[in-house]
Amino acid sequence: MGRNSARPDSDPDKRRAVRRAVILAAGKASRLAPLTSNMPKCLVEVGGEPLLERALRGLATNGVAEAVIVVGYKSQAVRDRIGSRFANVDIRYVDAPDFDTTNNIRSLWDARQYLDEDVLLLEADVVFDPDAIAALLAVPGSSAAVAPFHPPLSGTVVRRTERHMIATFVLGSEQGHTFDPTDAFKTVNIYLLREQALREHIVPRLCAAIEAGDVHSYYENIFRDAIAEGALKDFAAVDISENRWYEIDDHRDLDTAEFLFLDRDAQFDRIQELHGSYWRYDITDHSYLYNLYFPPQQMLDVFHDDLNEVVTNYPVGQKELARLVADWTGVNPDHLAVANGGAELIKVLGNQFMEHLTIPTPSFNEYEEVVRPERLNRFPLETATFELDVDAFADSATRWGSDTAVVVTPNNPTALSVGREEVIRLARQLQGAGCRLIVDESFIEFSRTGSAGSVEDMVEACSNLVVLKSMSKVFGIAGLRIGYLLSADREFIRAVRSCLPIWNINGLAEEFLRTVGRYRADFLESCDLTRAATAELYADLLALPGIEPVRPDANFVLCKLTDPSATGPETARRLYVEHNILIKDCASKSMPEADRYLRIAARTPEENRRLAKALSSVLSRELTTAT
Repeated sequence: MGRNSARPDSDPDKRRAVRRAVILAAGKASRLAPLTSNMPKCLVEVGGEPLLERALRGLATNGVAEAVIVVGYKSQAVRDRIGSRFANVDIRYVDAPDFDTTNNIRSLWDARQYLDEDVLLLEADVVFDPDAIAALLAVPGSSAAVAPFHPPLSGTVVRRTERHMIATFVLGSEQGHTFDPTDAFKTVNIYLLREQALREHIVPRLCAAIEAGDVHSYYENIFRDAIAEGALKDFAAVDISENRWYEIDDHRDLDTAEFLFLDRDAQFDRIQELHGSYWRYDITDHSYLYNLYFPPQQMLDVFHDDLNEVVTNYPVGQKELARLVADWTGVNPDHLAVANGGAELIKVLGNQFMEHLTIPTPSFNEYEEVVRPERLNRFPLETATFELDVDAFADSATRWGSDTAVVVTPNNPTALSVGREEVIRLARQLQGAGCRLIVDESFIEFSRTGSAGSVEDMVEACSNLVVLKSMSKVFGIAGLRIGYLLSADREFIRAVRSCLPIWNINGLAEEFLRTVGRYRADFLESCDLTRAATAELYADLLALPGIEPVRPDANFVLCKLTDPSATGPETARRLYVEHNILIKDCASKSMPEADRYLRIAARTPEENRRLAKALSSVLSRELTTAT
């Protein structure tokens, strides 16, 4: 209860038990269609259990003996499922005859005869931990369960006094574009209403509202007006954010709730299937590799201003996209093929242009996965340094008869670079063998040399040289998916373009390319900030027992676990389960003892320090267990 700042009594024996709960479950929930086409919203399942059953079990855990369920849409399904007694709670039903034409103020009025004693009022579309109810019962007077406001939430919010009583209710309809969410708390739609407050203030106002024909508003209007008039002076706002809860209005909410109410190990397993969108689940992501300091807010504001046109109109095709990328890079647009991220280009190259591939390993797995195993020549890097021996690599590719060689610089997962002159020398060695060299420079701006280390300016001098670039990483736009291929071999570029759909880049990605040139100075500054944050992360990791980090030349750090009994997958799992931090284990990489390596992406300095502290805790216990 550490963050429950409504000052509850922590002694369970002193809590004022509540015998009755009123649950509003009449609505149709059209936003959950087709799921609710044949069942009421309250029977929608989270984790295999209907919302209403979860609520009743949570109430029973806290001593509730009677639940009054207000039903409307598909009411018989609720009666058939729940019956007259469930989880040792006696069930009463109240029909809401006008549920499809009125709002929840009318549903509460329909149950007015049961508002004659202390009541827990909740809506059936809220999934919650039972301890959320316990937090309300620990407060002497009437109270509302709340949690700090954040943008994905919608609906009524409150502001609190210094005594943590509700000062104001602000309904969702009253929150315009200028609404300041600072210090606001979202209502969870679980209330404890004491008998005196119900008798003297709430029920009379409720009845007056219905008599006046106000059947289309929310019952929070009653609370808002009573507080504004000074009638409910001791209505506490109880922060239950230490407990899990979620209000389910649509499929997006349902997906979030399903994840939230998994146990931590099951959440980790689920994350491994997602390949992204971690921000939806409030995870600190040290796994994926992108620039946290770009784009600047001013640029995002431009997107916002043009969003209507961008979303409703077709984007441009390949020729114009190449011109837009050339505006940033300064290269010949005829030398460019622009794609939906680097991953799309890698797939095209593997499917259409690679017969026999040589690649240093470990490296980015996508390259290894786009060719059949018998066509792949892995060139193992020495794990003592992970540095590429250019001459030996060229010799291996030549002897293998490779038509394509790939070098990622800085490399993923090692974060080590191959010098510009070394890359040029490699390209010239392979040229004589008829081998195309693809140089993936997706992290080059994060390296110590920055873009000066790029070989983009050498494609005309080396006809077999191809540069691949995922813009998603260095520009911090992983969701926009932009990548390009650069080569002076125009026939090759035309062939690559012919493999791409005419509209392979969406309108937001196009808008980014049109706008990014205004923010070149901001971009360079963001790369400086990223390098500085990574250097601090490396120093913090270097000080930890149990791991050996490799000095990085990109925005992530490769670390080897020194304890032979420790594994990367288990360390990554424990870091998430215990600290809500996600990192990447390297068990799937082509390298000796791959399961003893971790790849950790740099974030902000504060987040990096938190990661180092959490990792230290996990590793110290692993070392203690091993000894």
